[in-house]
Amino acid sequence: MRSRNPARSFGLCALFVTMVLLAPDLASYAVESSSAAEAENAFFQGSHLLSRNSLAEAVAALEKAMKLDPDNIKYRQVLAVAYNNLGLKLKRDGNVAAGIRTLGKALELAPEDPDIHSNFATAVMQAVKLPDEKMKVTEKIEAMRLVLERDPNNASVQKALATLLNNAGVSLGRKGNYQAEVAELEKAFQLDAGNDMIKRNLATAYFNLAVQRGKGSDYEEETTFLRKALKLDPKDKAAVENLAKALSNLAVLKGKSGDVTAQIGLLKESLAIQPQDAVTKKNLAAAHNNQAVDQTNGMTFQERVAALEESLRLDSKNRATVGNLGNLLVQEAVREFKGGSSPKAIELLEKAAKVDPGNKTVEKNLAAVYHEEGLKKGEKGNHEEEMRLLSKAHQVAPGNESIKTDLAMAYNDYAVSLGEKGDHEKEIVYLAKALKLVPDNQTIKDNLDRAKAKSPSKDLKKQATPPGSTKKKKEGS
Repeated sequence: MRSRNPARSFGLCALFVTMVLLAPDLASYAVESSSAAEAENAFFQGSHLLSRNSLAEAVAALEKAMKLDPDNIKYRQVLAVAYNNLGLKLKRDGNVAAGIRTLGKALELAPEDPDIHSNFATAVMQAVKLPDEKMKVTEKIEAMRLVLERDPNNASVQKALATLLNNAGVSLGRKGNYQAEVAELEKAFQLDAGNDMIKRNLATAYFNLAVQRGKGSDYEEETTFLRKALKLDPKDKAAVENLAKALSNLAVLKGKSGDVTAQIGLLKESLAIQPQDAVTKKNLAAAHNNQAVDQTNGMTFQERVAALEESLRLDSKNRATVGNLGNLLVQEAVREFKGGSSPKAIELLEKAAKVDPGNKTVEKNLAAVYHEEGLKKGEKGNHEEEMRLLSKAHQVAPGNESIKTDLAMAYNDYAVSLGEKGDHEKEIVYLAKALKLVPDNQTIKDNLDRAKAKSPSKDLKKQATPPGSTKKKKEGS
């Protein structure tokens, strides 16, 4: 920067005033001019050394110039060239790691320069092959990331970086640091998803991390990592078995916390993996049962029935579930009956009787509904339906005297109506059924005697067989 002389623009008086008022600025200006001159001298020296290929000395001088005037674009550009040339020289001399670091400095100063970027990328690819003692893995990885920042689609660098990350991850896994291993391998897989070795290693790392989490009773994370492992390697038998167990263990925790819906979902998933697991079947059956009997979860009657039926499908001999389903059906049947829907009540109670044949509550209620509905049919003159329903009531509750008497009287009434139509044979049949139920009922006895007296079969018995006549035996052909 050249010095400026402000006295050329003003008169003497004005110059004096200006000098007085701006004395601090002039002092600052003098310092700035000195720094600028020093920077320019350093730049000139550095440029001269660069032209003579004294690269290390040139870099030192140009760095000084940049330090004194960091915003000078010219200094930045020339220093970038010096770094680039020095980096290439170091690389040629076999000091690849130092060369890459120096080329990296060049790239920082001139990130858009294609030649510098190309030189840096080439050096990085060579460095990958170096032994770790000559260049640390972490340095190689960082260098490759710099390349990819400026050239994200560079497939060669992507694959090389993926390999390094894979190796670093596996090394961490061997030390038992599975979480760090997974982190490195995930990055590797993202860079080179088609690499089968990386894919297998990542699946194994997920599995090992899952087992570690399971040992610490963190079944949530265990299942998460096992699912990831199986996504990469669906045929891994150990991962399949462990996932089934982990899901079952997690389901138990969900059940204890009151989240039965989540518990059922997890147990279903576990059972889908291992369909023959008896313990999981019983646990799922119990979960369905518990869900059905919980009165606070807002389930409908149909949903509760479905849950209990599914529970019995999984564990058909569970007496508690059998009883719960039977009682649930009875409760709904009573509600339907009180609401005037006897057919629906009968349907529900018949289902309950089939589910739980020995349930006395079911039998008592079913007999009562059959009985009452049968009497209603009789009052309307529908004696056949009356007898059918009362007969069912008697089958369910054979010791109930009221039902027995009403069935007998239904037989009696129906028999009398048949007699009035002249069908004394059927009349006798139904009166005999009635008398068998209530042998001491005099009315039924009298009705039976009268029916027999009017029966045509009585007259047939009075006709004598002609003397000497014998029934001809049927001969065989």
